[in-house]
Amino acid sequence: MLDTGWMELGHPSRCDRLLCDEVGTAMWLALCRTEWNLGDAAAHLADLWDADPWAMRDMMDDWLDDLREAGLVRY
Repeated sequence: MLDTGWMELGHPSRCDRLLCDEVGTAMWLALCRTEWNLGDAAAHLADLWDADPWAMRDMMDDWLDDLREAGLVRY
C-alpha cells in the first residue's frame, strides 16, 4: 500500500501493475479480513460507509471482474 492509501496490485509473472484508489484498497482489505467472502466484505464496507449492502456488493463484484480480466484474481 502506498502512502496515499492507494495500492498497487500485480502478478509475479508479469511486469505490469494495476493501481487501486482508496476505494479499491478498502475493498481488497475487506475481502482479506473476511477470508474472501464477498457478501461479508460488502456488508462490512456498507456498514462503514452507510451504503446499501447490495449496491456495495454489485460494485465489488464489478471491481473483481476487472481484476479477473487483468489476470490478478480467480473466482
